[in-house]
Amino acid sequence: MTNRLIATALVALSSLVFISCGAPAATNAPSNKASNTAGNAAPKAADTAAAETEVKKMMDDFSAALNKNDADAIGKFYTDDYSLIDGNGQVQTKASRTEQIRSGKVKLEGVKFGDMKVSMHPTGDAAVVTGKASGKSTTDGKTEDVSSMVTWIVVKGADGWKFSRAQITNIKAGS
Repeated sequence: MTNRLIATALVALSSLVFISCGAPAATNAPSNKASNTAGNAAPKAADTAAAETEVKKMMDDFSAALNKNDADAIGKFYTDDYSLIDGNGQVQTKASRTEQIRSGKVKLEGVKFGDMKVSMHPTGDAAVVTGKASGKSTTDGKTEDVSSMVTWIVVKGADGWKFSRAQITNIKAGS
């Protein structure tokens, strides 16, 4: 009984210590930190809308490059560390993805993106894009109609918007 009483007292005491170590109360004292500088200010709503428009244009340009099967143009849309988890669960890189197109192992036709939703990061330099991709894909001579849901992570660098990560989920017939 005494041990339980001591244990309960220790738990109560430690709880008080943790509670008292919470965040300090706000004060009116001046801070040495610069506030709202260009490096950490959130973009204005108009800037976010403009960035969303830029991302959608990039998606249109990317679709055109895919339909031309232009590996060099397609590669310019990917960051150097780009990775994709394809509809079969395989991980592809910028190099492997563009090489499949360059070699003719993969050919695309009629690729369209629809139902796109762009969720901009508050800084305006990154976004998550979701949407539907459809078209024809020929792999190793076998052609099939493709319908997929895709999630892309895009980032804006000095040379514009690029894909950083992507995941494709194939839509099965009848779904």
